[in-house]
Amino acid sequence: MARMLRARRLDEVVVDHSELITGVFHVGIGQEGTAAALAAVRGPSDVLTLTHRNHHHLAAIGSDLEVMLREILGRDGGPQRGRAGTLHLADPGLGVPYTSAMVAGGVPLAVGLAYGKMRRREAGIVFSMFGDGALGEGAVQESFNIASLWRVPVLFVCENNARPEGGRANAFQAAATLASLAEVNGIPGVAADAREPAEVESALAALAERVRGGEGPAFLEARCEPWPGNRTLGARPGTARLDLVDAARDADGEWERGDPILNEARRLLSAGVELGALLELDRDVRQEVDGAFAAATGAPLSPVSAALADVWANTPSPLAGEGRGEGD
Repeated sequence: MARMLRARRLDEVVVDHSELITGVFHVGIGQEGTAAALAAVRGPSDVLTLTHRNHHHLAAIGSDLEVMLREILGRDGGPQRGRAGTLHLADPGLGVPYTSAMVAGGVPLAVGLAYGKMRRREAGIVFSMFGDGALGEGAVQESFNIASLWRVPVLFVCENNARPEGGRANAFQAAATLASLAEVNGIPGVAADAREPAEVESALAALAERVRGGEGPAFLEARCEPWPGNRTLGARPGTARLDLVDAARDADGEWERGDPILNEARRLLSAGVELGALLELDRDVRQEVDGAFAAATGAPLSPVSAALADVWANTPSPLAGEGRGEGD
């Protein structure tokens, strides 16, 4: 629960203070069940590749929230001194060496990282996180094929927040299921309800054990409830803040029934955990997030000189154009 709350409260702070962010940002609200499952299942030697929607995963695995917010807000002291922003957050110390904001950009990288682990006989596997839109990119199918041929230790995890439509996986896929797109390449696929954190964690753990056992790649479709704020494409998303008290009453509407944090709170309440204990945990998490935000906003903006610091440029040779005729 703490991991999911950490992810949600961070994203809520980002949404609440969107005016401080330059450019587009994406939040993982509604997908915290997958993030918490990944945090629980990953090992110290595992590597993760993330997407433009990365806050929830980094928060769940324990990344420093102040450092993350400094980078998101363009403040000095972030890992890239504010140059990477929200779309390219990473934490090499926790196994996240790089984040690609390109749709499906991290999937081929994950296969390469897994191949390197296999060739060097290194411990650990690679988790490749991506959204359902990535399955419309040819790079994913190519990655599935070569990962299966080479039997590399990679676990593909699709965070799917698109609804099925007309007997198809979604409006943009002819296939009946997303898992079938992996299965056609000889990769076993499983679908799990990521609105129920325990279910997605169980499925992820079983597939990770298979990959660790040398049985080649696997695929998990984590079906998430679409967050209403994602419908306002091109605009700053907004929605009411999470209130754990809602878990103690009947759910009202699709979002409350599908919110993984409320569903986990309902499970804990039914198991005998007191609502007060959950609220106290939430207060502790909110205090951590608010403190990180205050520290990040109090940090100086990254100086203009940082824009070109540590940037490598290939200067053309003065002889590069000699010997070439017009039209060469």
